[in-house]
Amino acid sequence: MELDDLKAMWQSNDVKLEKSLKLNEQNIELIQSQKVASKLAPLYRQRMIECIFHSIAIVLLIAFLFKNITQFPYAISAIALLAFYIATFINALNQINLINKMDFNKDFVTMQSSLVMLQTHIINYAKLAILFIPAFLSYPTIITKVIKDFDIKALADFDIIAKSNGSWWTTQMVAFVILIPIGIWFYKQVTYKNLDKKWVKNFIQKSSGTRVTKALEFLKELQSLKQDIK
Repeated sequence: MELDDLKAMWQSNDVKLEKSLKLNEQNIELIQSQKVASKLAPLYRQRMIECIFHSIAIVLLIAFLFKNITQFPYAISAIALLAFYIATFINALNQINLINKMDFNKDFVTMQSSLVMLQTHIINYAKLAILFIPAFLSYPTIITKVIKDFDIKALADFDIIAKSNGSWWTTQMVAFVILIPIGIWFYKQVTYKNLDKKWVKNFIQKSSGTRVTKALEFLKELQSLKQDIK
């Protein structure tokens, strides 16, 4: 076989190899978009349901607040829960918008940045739940008042204020005074800057969202596979 024929054959093989590599990369990118999207779909649906639930809770609490605006203890209880639901609604909405804006065909670095940002929102979601623990003590107060307002006889025995001889208000106030500063401190401590603290690292790992974590791990595996192909 002459030298020119050998060169032509090598060139032909190079072209075929290059096409094969490009095809493999395209297949990997297709897998990336499909798999990452499928891993985030349940989280998206969950946040949509939460937004609907939070919206209903916000409307009902606003109605309760207007009805009892002149009764300070009930008004404060409603405001505390409203703050929680509004904060969690905004956080859930931010996660939905972030997932909607994700282009699953983007490069690895862009996708990774988007997923890390989504993971940050999920961690903030968990931090808000800790921060607003004192507000949850408002539920029995509001439920008791609603039962009285609507004269629900079947639930007439559920009167936390009467059964506690009025000490429930004191319990709420003590919880707010003690737990809110602790909650604020906790919220500020749980950041990526404090990963050297074991308890912070454990909290972030447990609250960062398994689906997003798996999506990030999957991206890293695909990136490693791409590098092996090249």
